Amino acid sequence: MVENRVVQAEFKETEVGLIPSNWEVKKLGTYLIQNPDYGINAAAVTYNQGLPVYLRITDILENGKYSKANVVSVDSVDSGSYFLNEGDLVFARTGASVGKTYLYDKKDGELVFAGFLIRVRTNQKILLPTYLFFFTQTKYYWNWIAANSMRTGQPGINGKEYKELLIPLPPTLAEQTAIATALNDADALITQLEKLIAKKRAIKQGAMQELLKPKERWEVKRLGEIFESSQSKPSIKSETPVVFLGMEDVSEEGKILNQHIFSYSQVKKGLSFFRKDNVLVAKITPCFENGKGACLDTLKTDLGFGSTEFHVLQINEKSIPRFVFYHTQTKEFRNQLELEMTGTAGQKRVPIKSIINYDISLPSLAEQTQIAQTLSDMDVEIEALEKKLAKYQQLKQGMMQNLLTGKIRLA
Repeated sequence: MVENRVVQAEFKETEVGLIPSNWEVKKLGTYLIQNPDYGINAAAVTYNQGLPVYLRITDILENGKYSKANVVSVDSVDSGSYFLNEGDLVFARTGASVGKTYLYDKKDGELVFAGFLIRVRTNQKILLPTYLFFFTQTKYYWNWIAANSMRTGQPGINGKEYKELLIPLPPTLAEQTAIATALNDADALITQLEKLIAKKRAIKQGAMQELLKPKERWEVKRLGEIFESSQSKPSIKSETPVVFLGMEDVSEEGKILNQHIFSYSQVKKGLSFFRKDNVLVAKITPCFENGKGACLDTLKTDLGFGSTEFHVLQINEKSIPRFVFYHTQTKEFRNQLELEMTGTAGQKRVPIKSIINYDISLPSLAEQTQIAQTLSDMDVEIEALEKKLAKYQQLKQGMMQNLLTGKIRLA
C-alpha cells in the first residue's frame, strides 16, 4: 500500500470547477494512444467453453464490476480483434446504461467486448486507466453524461463525443497512483462486505428452507384457512395518519424500504387497504417471481394503503404473521405459484385462489414464534451489514469527490 500524506494546495477555477493550481484540465482524447473503437457486431450465443466469453452492457454492474450471473459466448471469426487487454476501459454508448464503464481485470478471464461498448486506451505515461475509471464514477462525470447523451430517441454518446470529456489531472503519475490506490482500498472493503452479506443471505436462505420444512406432528392446512383476503375498512377520520406503500417501497428480500405517511384525506380511492401485521405478496410479474412482499409488523401506523398489485393477507389466530411471511418468501412457494399465473405476457398475475389453495405445514404457535424470531434475528444482522455497506459506499463517494478534484491531496 502506498504511503500518503495530505498536502495543502492553492486552487484555480476551471471548466470542471475548482482544482489545484498545478493540475491541468484536458480533453480525454488528448490522453489516448488511439481513437476509441467499437466492439464486435455479433449476436451472443449460449456459453461454450470453446468460444470466447462475450462482454455486453448488461454484464457490467452499476459499480463497474463484471457480472458472471449470465455468461454468454460469441461465435465470430473476427473475435480475435476484440479481446480486451489490461488497461482497456470500455464505455457504454447507448440506452439507459449509457455512461457505464468497466476497467478490464484479467481475473475476469478473456473477454470480447460487444458493439454497444466503446474501448479507450490511455497513454499510461500520462493518464492511468484506474484513475480514469474512478473519475467515471464521480458526480461531475454523470452530470456530463446526462447533458451530452440527450437524443431524440435512445440516449447515447459516441466515441468522438467521449473524446471531448474533460479530465482534471494531477501533475504526477505518483499522485494518480496514490489516489487510485486509496480508492482501490475503499473498493476492497466494499467488496469484502458485499461478499459477507451474500454469504449471510445464503445462510439465511438455507436456514429458512430447513426450518420451514414440514416436520412430524406439524399440521397441513390450506393457506386460505389461516388468512382473510378481504377485510372491511373501518371508519377513518380524515386527519388520521396512514402509511402508503408502492411496489417500489418493498424489496425483493421482503423488506420495507420506505414508508410514506399521509393523512387519510390525502389517500386516493381504489388502493389496497391493509393493517399492521398483515402480509403483502406481490401479484404481478416479475415482482412476484423476484420475491417482492413484506410483513407489516413494523408498519409505522395502524392502517395503510398501497399498490393494487399486492395481495393482502390478514393472518388469523391459527398462525403467526411473520411465520407465514417467511413461507411466502420460499422458493417452493414462488416456483409453484409462478406456474399458476394467469394473463398475457408482461401482465401475468398470481390469482388469489392459488394462494388460498397453497398447502402450508404449521407447527404449534410457540414453535412458529420461535422459527420466526430466529429468521428475524438473521434479517436484523443482514440489515445492519447493509447499513454498514451503504455507509462505506457513501464514504467512497466522498473520497472520490475530494481526491479527484484535488480538495484532498495525496503525495
